[in-house]
Parts: sequence; structure tokens; C-alpha cells
Amino acid sequence: MTSQFPKEETYNLISQIRRASSSIPTNISEGCGRNSDKEFNQFLNIALGSANETEYLLILSRDLH
Repeated sequence: MTSQFPKEETYNLISQIRRASSSIPTNISEGCGRNSDKEFNQFLNIALGSANETEYLLILSRDLH
């Protein structure tokens, strides 16, 4: 089954994947510069959330063809 996904939505989805995936190392890097393990862990959790978001968006992309 092939989906007729609007081109503008495809571009929006690609843009969201790029933002979510690039925020993973960005948050890890920012967390490394913090002064405490608690702050570092907070940024690791944010990075994990972005990784989960990226995974979902890739699955969605596959499902939409």
C-alpha cells in the first residue's frame, strides 16, 4: 500500500527528524560542560528523549512510505 503523503508534510517530517537527531549529541555535549552529575544526567535524559523521538519519526516515515 502506497501513501500519497503531501510533499510539504514530507519536508516537515524530514526537518523534525533532523532537529531531533541533531539535538542528541548537542545535549550530551552541553551536559558535559555542566558543573554537576545531576545537571549532566538531566541533559542525558533530554538526549534520550530526542533519541526516542527520532526513532518514532523514522518508524512513522517508514509506515508512510
